[in-house]
Amino acid sequence: MIHIIEAEERIAKYFARHVDVMPTFGDDGDDEEPAWPLSFVTKNDVEGSATLYERFNGTLVLRIDADVVTVTDSTKLREWITTRTGWMPFVQARIEKVDGQRAKVVATHSFLADEVTEAEVGQVIGSFDYVVEKWSEALVELETTAELEAQRDAARRRTPRRTESEDAPATDTATATTTSRPAPADLDDMVGLEPVKRLVRQITNMQKVARVRRRNGLNAVAPSPHLVFTGNPGTGKTTVARHIGRIYKQLGLLSSGHVVEVDRGQLVGGYIGQTAIKTREALDSAKGGVLFIDEAYSLARDHANDYGHEAIETIMAYMENNRGQIVVVVAGYPDEMKTFMSMNPGLASRFDYTLQFPDYSHDELAAIFERLAAEFDYVLDDMARDAMKLIVSSWQRGHGFGNAREIRRLFHEVVASHGAWLVEQGISSGDALRLLQSVHFPVGEALAEIGQRERAAENPGAGYL
Repeated sequence: MIHIIEAEERIAKYFARHVDVMPTFGDDGDDEEPAWPLSFVTKNDVEGSATLYERFNGTLVLRIDADVVTVTDSTKLREWITTRTGWMPFVQARIEKVDGQRAKVVATHSFLADEVTEAEVGQVIGSFDYVVEKWSEALVELETTAELEAQRDAARRRTPRRTESEDAPATDTATATTTSRPAPADLDDMVGLEPVKRLVRQITNMQKVARVRRRNGLNAVAPSPHLVFTGNPGTGKTTVARHIGRIYKQLGLLSSGHVVEVDRGQLVGGYIGQTAIKTREALDSAKGGVLFIDEAYSLARDHANDYGHEAIETIMAYMENNRGQIVVVVAGYPDEMKTFMSMNPGLASRFDYTLQFPDYSHDELAAIFERLAAEFDYVLDDMARDAMKLIVSSWQRGHGFGNAREIRRLFHEVVASHGAWLVEQGISSGDALRLLQSVHFPVGEALAEIGQRERAAENPGAGYL
């Protein structure tokens, strides 16, 4: 026992010279000496722990750990872990199971406590400072790439035609959903959305600085993690919400970072008491991650018998009682969301930032089409590219314009036309299976739309039907 106490005192001094060691607190609230296992924070804001334990043969061991990230458990993850062995002095990686599908990756190293030196403790801490952030980024990218490959494999196994299920409304079950195409691995990889990207970077930097200031004993001004997204459909709101989940997880603001997508139908019940239960279930399923509420303004209908207000009150109470454990993102059309936020001052005060998602330009929509085509192994010749741009320029813009959704509809229509052409021509091999040509695009409809618009401009009194 004396042996262990001596080791604790000696090694605690080593840590105190290199990191901020978390103190314990007495009954009067005053700091006491650090207690084992030690909890500490490095200069680079890596949180870790140090444990002393005795083996069966009486040998005393010091183990130093730092949590890296929690991700989906997979064969590729375990293969990645094996490549970290011997990758850098004084740091290895191990896996701790969280549940059936998730696993936590931990950076770790062990010493014989009697032989460890202060220099070696300092080297471990330096190694952790270097690898934890890099490993976290690499593992999130690994997880995203695996999801993307799985989706591509599934897409290749099915006919590239739009099905009725893609247009079907969401079910009543509040679950973490995945779209037909996962989010790009990095927010900057998305087409357009420059104002959104800038604001996300600003929020991220403020959260990073706030954490550093708190670790240095300074008061921190950090924005609320909850966000308001406004914009027309198909402008990337759901995709950016997934990026917010990943970014907040990397910052340590969320334990999981997963995204649960819901709308009014999954929150509001048909009788008294049901709404609170449904809303609480949705919130519980999003705990540790992001609850994304699409068309959130539909919760605030001006009707005495509507239960949407009960959902709002339940969400507000949950946000207050579970700070740091969940992020709520509400989304919808700009004007409707402005009205929604003004209806309840308590709700508005919980959201510091509104991200306004602009409509995509013609060139950006064309770029999205090209990405879709490449994802499904199609190519466009020059005339097809011109036809696609002509169609995009013919679309009417305004309230509720579908943006990327319109592009996906066009893509599925073109693929269906291309497939019918292949069958008619009896083609079953060769480059024609991949090549989209102008004949596969509904150019006639676009030209008719443009012509009608030009005639209306020349004769405003005739109207535009």
